Amino acid sequence: EAIELANDSIYGLGANLYTNDAKKAKKFFEGVQAGTIWINDPLTDNDAGPFGGYKATGGSRELGEEGLEEFRQSKHVHWDFEQKAKPWWYPYGKKGAKVLHLSK
Repeated sequence: EAIELANDSIYGLGANLYTNDAKKAKKFFEGVQAGTIWINDPLTDNDAGPFGGYKATGGSRELGEEGLEEFRQSKHVHWDFEQKAKPWWYPYGKKGAKVLHLSK
């Protein structure tokens, strides 16, 4: 019932559960749609972990390794310093086509 109540919201920033039962705690944190789950320790913050929510509280993360990924933009750069013909890529004129044909 606690999981249903927690998930029956447009928000999902955090959720808290008090229990001494490890199985119930596991079921809770696996089932609740929230960015941070506290078990027996509400509102303790850990800046090494990601911070952010689900649903209307947003899908992005701050802090921790996942938070850093939000600010990262990857880029692939291919730089051919030699600029030589690549006959394996496509034929360069009749001679290149002949070389490729003979190599089959």
